[in-house]
Amino acid sequence: MNIQILQENLLKALTRCGRIISQKSPLPIMQHVLFRADEEGLQIIATNTETTELVHAGAKVEKPGGICVVARTLTEYVASLPQETVHLVVKDASLHISSAGFSATIPGMSTSEFPPVAAQTTQKPTTIARGAMLLALESVLFAAATDEGRPILTGVNIQQTEDGALFAATDGYRLSVKREPGLRALGASMVVPARALGEVVKVGTEEKEDGSMGLSTLPDGQLAFVIVDTEIRTRTLDGEYPNFEKIIPKTHTTRLLLDTEKLRRAVKSAAIFARDNANIVRFHIENQTLTVSSNTPQVGENHVDVEAKIDGEGGDVAFNSRFLVEFLANYKEEELLFEMTGSLNPGAFKPVKDDSYTHIIMPVRVQS
Repeated sequence: MNIQILQENLLKALTRCGRIISQKSPLPIMQHVLFRADEEGLQIIATNTETTELVHAGAKVEKPGGICVVARTLTEYVASLPQETVHLVVKDASLHISSAGFSATIPGMSTSEFPPVAAQTTQKPTTIARGAMLLALESVLFAAATDEGRPILTGVNIQQTEDGALFAATDGYRLSVKREPGLRALGASMVVPARALGEVVKVGTEEKEDGSMGLSTLPDGQLAFVIVDTEIRTRTLDGEYPNFEKIIPKTHTTRLLLDTEKLRRAVKSAAIFARDNANIVRFHIENQTLTVSSNTPQVGENHVDVEAKIDGEGGDVAFNSRFLVEFLANYKEEELLFEMTGSLNPGAFKPVKDDSYTHIIMPVRVQS
């Protein structure tokens, strides 16, 4: 292999691929990126068995070929180079790198050692609105489970509906549901790993050009998300996703209209004092005021009064502060509605003028 490529193009591709590499894998090859150069250009590929990322990097290919190189070492070295043309040559099972007076040699592995990468489908990808897709994913991803106790909950449930698409994620303690009428061509319902979709969001946010993205199914059954020059492939998760609709409250006895930023600051400050007390933050509702508080004897206590427009009964409820903090970090509207029915039922957070999104948090039982 003999190629020339701009330093910024090479670094961009390596950085993206490096995000999905698992540092915990016992297989040395899984710490590598695959270089594959041919008459169509250069591909840089990484995989963690669940997700594969392919970046088509603009390069001048003088001699086709390939090699596998440790991703971290190469990325750190390329980041140290000036923004000039980088010359990459494979010789004696090593990658030789030179640019503007810099030179280095990194030992590599044969491309045959790298996990097989499925061929691209010959079908044209379905074009979908990138902005709508990213908004829907950002609204639910944080609620997916991160542990493998129930693998199906580590994914996002995507359902095609008559008027668009529905996205849902839950870890058993909270639930985010987003309906997106702008997405009508996603095909069959599926559960997609949240980690893979997180990378889709990162790449989609980084790319400023072109407001669309592609979605296709590969011959081996994987899904492929195509965003400009990057392709993210992942397998769907097997299993039955839980019936989340039944836990969404249909009625409420108390509704609060709140300023999002004021609630965000109140919860963030209360979380500091809740760390050593099971992360418990209490809501007390009375006299057009929401009091957010937390109390840990060895740390201290905290109270914040947040002005609210209250419709219905007063009352008390407690939540895990981490769930509140993560929800508010991902909520974009200036105001929100909080609905509840007593201290033992789920609390619902919704936009004021948009019924397409609901976030549910299960309460924490506490002594009065």
